[in-house]
Amino acid sequence: MISLTKNKDLKRTLSDVAELLKDVEKFLSRAGHKDIELKVREMAVQIQEPFYLLVAGEYNAGKSSFINALLGVKILKEGPTPTTRKITILTHGDGYNVEEIQENLCRVTYPIEILKDITLIDTPGTNSVFVEHEKIIASFIHRAELVIFITSADKPLTESECQFLELLKGKWGRKVLFILNKIDLKTEEEQKEIISFIEKNCYKLLGFEPKILTVSSTDAFKAKDTKSQELLKKSNVEEVEDFINEKLDLEVKMELKYLSPLKFLSNVFGELRQELQGQITRYNSEIAGIERLEARLKSKKEDMQDYCQKYKGEIQSAFSRLKERLDTFLGFHMTTRALVTSMFSREKIADRFRKEMTSLANPLEDLDRVIDDAAEYVSRNNRSLWEMALDYKNEEKGEKKPGEGRAGLSFEDKKNELRYLLREHSKEYREFDINKESERLRVVAQSGLAGFLALEGVALAALGGFGYLLTFLAPAAAIMVLAFALIGVGFIIVPNKRKAFRNELFKRVDVLCERFTGFMANELEKSVDRVIEDIENNVSSFRDVRWSEREGAMKHLAELNELADRIRALVGKSTIP
Repeated sequence: MISLTKNKDLKRTLSDVAELLKDVEKFLSRAGHKDIELKVREMAVQIQEPFYLLVAGEYNAGKSSFINALLGVKILKEGPTPTTRKITILTHGDGYNVEEIQENLCRVTYPIEILKDITLIDTPGTNSVFVEHEKIIASFIHRAELVIFITSADKPLTESECQFLELLKGKWGRKVLFILNKIDLKTEEEQKEIISFIEKNCYKLLGFEPKILTVSSTDAFKAKDTKSQELLKKSNVEEVEDFINEKLDLEVKMELKYLSPLKFLSNVFGELRQELQGQITRYNSEIAGIERLEARLKSKKEDMQDYCQKYKGEIQSAFSRLKERLDTFLGFHMTTRALVTSMFSREKIADRFRKEMTSLANPLEDLDRVIDDAAEYVSRNNRSLWEMALDYKNEEKGEKKPGEGRAGLSFEDKKNELRYLLREHSKEYREFDINKESERLRVVAQSGLAGFLALEGVALAALGGFGYLLTFLAPAAAIMVLAFALIGVGFIIVPNKRKAFRNELFKRVDVLCERFTGFMANELEKSVDRVIEDIENNVSSFRDVRWSEREGAMKHLAELNELADRIRALVGKSTIP
């Protein structure tokens, strides 16, 4: 049909609309709106076809009789009850033919001149099973380039008609021409009142001023059948024909032809824009929620790491208490006096050390308690972290929370594994070889005692008879000074031995303590890190999906806005209000 007009600007606009429809079709395909894509494809094909006039109205308003009267041939069935249960497309053809295109849609061809330039569409009555018929009409209304709305003079502008007109003008954005049918039932004064009633209520209820033509379809068909000019004039069908053929000239029809898909797309794009903006808002909210969760996870991890330091401190305290008891034992038993006394006692220092350190050298109960507390704390908090994370996904995916079914057993198993690992590893650091340590202490004690006794013996000898003999070699005063010096050195031998033993033993205890606390802190941190990593991987994949979906929605919104700008520019070229 584009080729029929000689108006270059109009022809260019029609070509631009055709190009726009191709781009919109591609966009809708990418966005996944297959149903709208199909309608746009139909409108793109329709640009090249004759002008589409859709006839709508209540059943028994005279839609079929109006079409028959307009054509002058009784092609469609007429009756007082709903006779049209599907959309019928009337087009020009070499002969009369009825073709079922799809459910609720058929095509009728007939060799009549008017159908070369206009395609007439007959629709089901708006008040006969309204919801069902609305769906039928809605599946085709996007193709209507002008709607002829038939209302009956005996019951004009009913409630169902108002509902349908609201959809026509609001949701579907169609241009509407009113036909007041059955005027043969009313006087001229009554017709004027009805027209005034329709105009006022359309403006009041629907917000537009309608173009209204009157006709008697019955008289019009009789007039054409009998060739009665008087009846033809009375039916007023010529005014309707004049409007369709003369007022709706080629350029107006061409404008209506390209305005029809543009208005349809404007309404559709408005809905799609709201939908995309709603999706973007939802994605932003979900991403923000996940980022808040990640911040909480980070904070929780820091809290747990700080709390795990408490257990490290408790382990260090246990070893510190061990060192204190060792210090007390050595301070009491590893003295010169105690060692000399032990010479006359049946219980030697090694026996006392073995006896006392059997219960003191192993901080077993303290370590077990700390290990159990730490394993319980980490497990409880790991479970809490998972529950916190899965709150974001349970509703969407219907997953069970940890603690239910197998998930709960998993946390319990991991707690037991951690506890077993720490207990087994702690054995290396909490068990002393008592016999070996007591033997080392015995050797140190004997060495110290022997050194003390040797020096003291030499000193006493120097002060006694042996000292007298030494006066031949050195002055008596010097010998006295040497003797007292030996006595003094003897008394510091045992303290020095004790100090050396204590320092070496404490150094080993400190090394054991540091290694175990380091191992324990590392295992607790690894346990926390594994859970945090699992959660972050799980949540980040969910966040990445939302990011990807948001980017897709934002891209679609940008494309839609660009296409909407092209639509507005093309609508702005129209001279039709």
